[in-house]
Amino acid sequence: MTQSRILLAALLPVLLFTGCNKGREILDKLAKSKSSGSSASASAGGVTHLEAADFEAFTQRKGSVVLVDFYADWCGPCRQLGPLLEKIAAESDGKIVLGKVNVDKAGDLPRKLGVSGIPDVRIYRDGKQVDRFVGSMDEGSLRKKILPHAKGLPAAPPAAPASGDGPPPAAPEPANDPSSKEWLPPGMQRR
Repeated sequence: MTQSRILLAALLPVLLFTGCNKGREILDKLAKSKSSGSSASASAGGVTHLEAADFEAFTQRKGSVVLVDFYADWCGPCRQLGPLLEKIAAESDGKIVLGKVNVDKAGDLPRKLGVSGIPDVRIYRDGKQVDRFVGSMDEGSLRKKILPHAKGLPAAPPAAPASGDGPPPAAPEPANDPSSKEWLPPGMQRR
């Protein structure tokens, strides 16, 4: 009887923890960090999570605008700004790349760079910092701040097909996201 209670007590938190989306995200991040050989890791959407050792090389990229977002997991404005930066970078045809630095895990780097508040976004072009801002912004203001720095840059060349004997596979249709503010059921329209 006591063994079954101990087993239940041990398994209950695991089942509850993995049953929610946040738990899955945490477990996925943990698995990625254990399996990653490099300290900079690219995740879905082309976002590169940077550590102090990778920062200098990442910002020296030529031919693209480099955004570096200094954030913390517990920061509300950071959680609001992050997806907007990812969206702008994803829509830029490779002209804009995004790196994220978690200030809680980056050691001395934020202090050395003068990060005093978060979110702190630095904009680099051809290895030089050309702009920065602290705090959150709406998507329109972000575009006005970031996109002028990408003017004149060529779009990144498309990736070659892996097999080499045909066109690349078509991109999947975007998921119908009912959590979006703009989402409406099929057949409905705004007035």
